[in-house]
Amino acid sequence: MKIRYYQCFEADRRVSMEVYARGLRAAMQQRGADTEAFIPNSPLERFANNRMVMRFLRYVEYPRQLKATKADIHHVVDHGYAHLLPRLIQGLRCITVHDLIPMLTWKGLITQKSDQALVKPGRKPALNMHTLSYVKSFDCIITPSSNTASDIVEHLGINHERITVIPPVLDSEFKLRDKLDKRRFAEQNQLEQDGKWILVCGREFYKNHEVSLRVLRSLVRSTDAKVRLLKTGNHSPEFDDLVNKLNLGHLVRQRFLENRQQMAMAYNFADCLLFPSLYEGFGMPVAEALACGTPVVTSDRGSLAEVGDNLPIRENPLDVESLTSQVHKCLFDDNLAQCFASKGPLVTEQYRADRVSEQMIRVYQGKPLHH
Repeated sequence: MKIRYYQCFEADRRVSMEVYARGLRAAMQQRGADTEAFIPNSPLERFANNRMVMRFLRYVEYPRQLKATKADIHHVVDHGYAHLLPRLIQGLRCITVHDLIPMLTWKGLITQKSDQALVKPGRKPALNMHTLSYVKSFDCIITPSSNTASDIVEHLGINHERITVIPPVLDSEFKLRDKLDKRRFAEQNQLEQDGKWILVCGREFYKNHEVSLRVLRSLVRSTDAKVRLLKTGNHSPEFDDLVNKLNLGHLVRQRFLENRQQMAMAYNFADCLLFPSLYEGFGMPVAEALACGTPVVTSDRGSLAEVGDNLPIRENPLDVESLTSQVHKCLFDDNLAQCFASKGPLVTEQYRADRVSEQMIRVYQGKPLHH
């Protein structure tokens, strides 16, 4: 079985999509599959944060670089490139649809306030919707969560029976570490070791960082213990503005961690992951944190209700008071922390490479999955 993966990512989606593609391809190689990847490149990539450059790369340059190649399985790992479909010949054509965020945002379905949708853009995401119009013509449609599958049915008009739910692969780096590793991570990243740490990640608007910072402020006001917040990921001026607005600069640290090993150490170092996202196609940080035995307080919206079974603590992502109460428990209740440490690695076994690759092979072979 020869499988060709199409990995075309610009700056705005590079990290999350590379994690997905790398994990999936490695898992299939462990199964003995013959895999190769189409990974285009361009000197323009260093300017890919510019919207017009990104569009040129996505819709003109990268498709131009794709030559007709035969394979048993063609798998486009990012739905943003569904428009590559006409160039995929003589083989089963599969696509992973991770989320419908641009469309849902435009429709006002991702909200930041309980009674008010985000302001809709001046025009609908026409290019994104054009690309998504190709999804229905793929032979296999894969998505990481039942919630995203329902979104695909409702907003793309695709029959539910044509969609298969398979989670992403959780890298083996995400596991429990010892105290020495945690201390070394703190020293390398110049992080204080005399208090409790809340971890947040990402930079997109729907990660809901303002609520996370308000939770930090509420905790600081209600306890004498030292509580700080570590944000990982790319630098965000919007996040800086929020930190300054809430006068939390002395309690917030931002670090860009270069690889998954460092990210795994961040989860182990933190006393709690706070992830009150407004929408996720899956919610990989929740799975990664649980695998490291880290307590998780997350959102009750979208696919986050599915990740980690019943172990994560889920709250309304707009309810600062309830989130604060739950984070406080995670930080200071030793029994609760031990519960996460013992159960987290167990509930995330379902996301390990052998489990996911087994499901993916059945899809490639045209065999039904039972969920």
